Amino acid sequence: MTTLKNKTALITGASSGFGKGTALAFAKEGANLVLTARREDKLKAVAEHCEAFGAKTTYFVGDARHESTAISSVQLAIDTFGKLDILVNNAGIGRTLSLTNTTMDDYDLVMDTNVRSAFAFTKSAVPEMLKNHDGQIILVSSVTGIVGHPDETAYTCSKFALRGFGQALDKELLSKGIRTCVFCPHAGATEFEVGYGRTKEGVANSGFLTPEDVGEALVSVCTQNKHSRIVELRLASNNVTY
Repeated sequence: MTTLKNKTALITGASSGFGKGTALAFAKEGANLVLTARREDKLKAVAEHCEAFGAKTTYFVGDARHESTAISSVQLAIDTFGKLDILVNNAGIGRTLSLTNTTMDDYDLVMDTNVRSAFAFTKSAVPEMLKNHDGQIILVSSVTGIVGHPDETAYTCSKFALRGFGQALDKELLSKGIRTCVFCPHAGATEFEVGYGRTKEGVANSGFLTPEDVGEALVSVCTQNKHSRIVELRLASNNVTY
């Protein structure tokens, strides 16, 4: 098993939830971190928490839907650490709405946040990874990207799209030294969709996946022996049956 020590990782949507959990887990393993999200106060707090573990950390405040955020975040990684080894496309949003209640603005918000952002960040990161013939890309999809869910039609579209994107990347980039993993977690005990189909109380008592669960899982993806790769990972808490 390899190590994350001195590896540089860029994590989107890093200010809370699964992104925060991943950042902290990577920090504990010695990675250099570039974190990005929209909310500076929360992002700064996560960066400081990572630094408390001894991880060299910087951050960029921006909307992941904008290509400029991707370009600037990748450039920050190169300017600060000289390379980029790992990209975690975690930024995401969900809306629990029936098809007829989903507006086209809702659809665009979900697709741009979940899919466009991942495409933009990957497009910006890959040229840097190619320079070293090495890299790990992680696309955070969902079990909703494996089996569609009612009242989450736009979200389902976005998560299926990420799985397809990941499959294409695996075929296109593997021979160039870049590995791709599609991560499909079950629901998380986070602020995700709170106020948009979920409540704080419901999430608190759900037994859903924790950010720590996700962080540990993604460390395992990035420390996989070079002879093999985790192409797709499905993660569930012990309270979930299927």
